[in-house]
Amino acid sequence: MPRLTFGINLALVSILVLAGCMYISMPTPLASYTPVSVESQQASGAPIYTQTCATSTCHGTQGEGIRSGYGFSAWPLVGSEFQSRHPNAQIVFDVVRSGGERNLLALPDQQIYDAIAYELSRNQITLKTPLTSANAFATYGGSMSGQTQGRLFPPSDNVVISATPRIWGLPIITESPKLRIQIDQIAEASAIANTKPPEGGAFIILVMVFNDLDNQLITVSPDHLNLSTPSGELLKPQSTINIHSAIEKFHEQTIKPQHGTVGLVIFTLTAPDGFDQLIYDDQAGNRLTSTLKP
Repeated sequence: MPRLTFGINLALVSILVLAGCMYISMPTPLASYTPVSVESQQASGAPIYTQTCATSTCHGTQGEGIRSGYGFSAWPLVGSEFQSRHPNAQIVFDVVRSGGERNLLALPDQQIYDAIAYELSRNQITLKTPLTSANAFATYGGSMSGQTQGRLFPPSDNVVISATPRIWGLPIITESPKLRIQIDQIAEASAIANTKPPEGGAFIILVMVFNDLDNQLITVSPDHLNLSTPSGELLKPQSTINIHSAIEKFHEQTIKPQHGTVGLVIFTLTAPDGFDQLIYDDQAGNRLTSTLKP
């Protein structure tokens, strides 16, 4: 399935604010920006990574993470722990763009990929071409397995993953002239925290990327989502289930071109594998149907 990319021309000479883990980019709008080489991309991504991520108040000055008891309050950015939690570069992007990294939300998508390219170099993972939305899902190395089926990434401590659902290969991409939806993860769970599905049922968890394609602001919302069942029933996302995840639950927000959003969505099934299509319809001309199963 094709993977598409888009961007804006960025003035990569940026202002670094050393306090508070902030990096302010100065974009030049309406033109296309694509890194010309891996070396130039990593050079552009290095200051974003070092000033925004690898600091004493974020993930540690060497990306070693911030310890808390026997675990981490902020997970490492380098080493086998980081790599095992992120099977490919797109999952790293999804964590950042979902809102989990508040200090990076102002950056365009491509600048986030630039910072990830530098982060991968810190993990001794060599890129052959610059990292973009077109190749991030297929970019991995070291302990990054490249395999996303059958689990939820980064792992959640309150989700009990069950059988791998039968789906098309990921990512699943659907787009209109205005909106692009990419499904990066689909996992099936038998319990989330203390909540269980109906007898014989399951939870289906999706990680979704939304991108604005037409240079106009667009509001996206879980209220526009439905999951269809083989019997024709339309299921709405669960809003009250508390899932522990580095990727935030999808919520209503307005996004602008080159600044997409990522969210996690939960549906309750009355029978495992009882789903077939994801339908997004905002009643404003944006209706996209993603067929999930072969």
